[in-house]
Amino acid sequence: MTDIKNSLKQMLCSDNKFIKYFVRRLYNALFKNKLVFIIRFRPYMNDEKYIKWLYKKRFGVEPNLTEPKNFNEKSNWRKLYDRQPQYTDMVDKYKLKKVVEEKVGAGYTIPVLGVWNRAEEIDFETLPSKFVLKANHAGGVIVCRDKKTFEIKKAIKELNQTLKIDYFSMSREWPYKNVKRKILCEEYMGENLIDYKNYCFNGKVMYTFVWKNKSRKDGRKPMAYFCGAYDRKWEKSKIEILYPSLDEDIQKPECYEEMITIAEQLSAEIPFVRVDCYIINHKVYVGEMTFFPWGGFQKFKDESWNNRLGELEKLPGIDY
Repeated sequence: MTDIKNSLKQMLCSDNKFIKYFVRRLYNALFKNKLVFIIRFRPYMNDEKYIKWLYKKRFGVEPNLTEPKNFNEKSNWRKLYDRQPQYTDMVDKYKLKKVVEEKVGAGYTIPVLGVWNRAEEIDFETLPSKFVLKANHAGGVIVCRDKKTFEIKKAIKELNQTLKIDYFSMSREWPYKNVKRKILCEEYMGENLIDYKNYCFNGKVMYTFVWKNKSRKDGRKPMAYFCGAYDRKWEKSKIEILYPSLDEDIQKPECYEEMITIAEQLSAEIPFVRVDCYIINHKVYVGEMTFFPWGGFQKFKDESWNNRLGELEKLPGIDY
């Protein structure tokens, strides 16, 4: 690295203004602002090196990717070594609907009103008075409660910005790498929905993390509050995460057993996947599937839960 630094210093003496400009920026990025350099060139960096750098930045220690133990280490191990083609369709919110129908049956996903490659292609005239817009590869929604007052230009701008999000480059979440990004419109299903995030380890739901959504007046992504994690007997665990929370007990949902059955059918033969569901009007709906909660960097208030969840997961090709 010292040789590189000295070489760049020598190049800064060049009479060519273009070379001096380029070298100065490269020198500053490498030796004065490493973070800027990594963010700018992260799509081209070695996956394992980038994951180790990002993990250490988030947690202060490097991950053990040879013999991973805790939940986050195993999540990042899977990014590198558990790359199944089927995962790409599962993280695609549009293609997931077909996956659910094939594995579970029809009627377990929210109906689609339209699909487009770009926001400018949306024909708002054909949509009902209420609807929900989202990208198939990223979080966030835009809720239209009344088309008469809906800000179309603002929605188009926000949707096109969302299409640019690249989870693979950001955190090496491999399933998103080959998702063909689209915008989909779904039926409006109501407000302040409860999100049941089922943590499935090797095809078995072990915990359901419950989130309450509080709708925003502007129709943007609702405010989400963590309300605790419940085990299979619907007993509240002591799992706490570093995120805004509500200290309240949630009643065991109706259709709970049906939801568990659906989540386990979808997660069969997968080391870990989170199956997110809603229960609306006595019916279970699968919203999405996530292989790496919080991008593989989920922070717990008590680190022992990171270890305990890690113990539940059995990775392929590793002896236990």
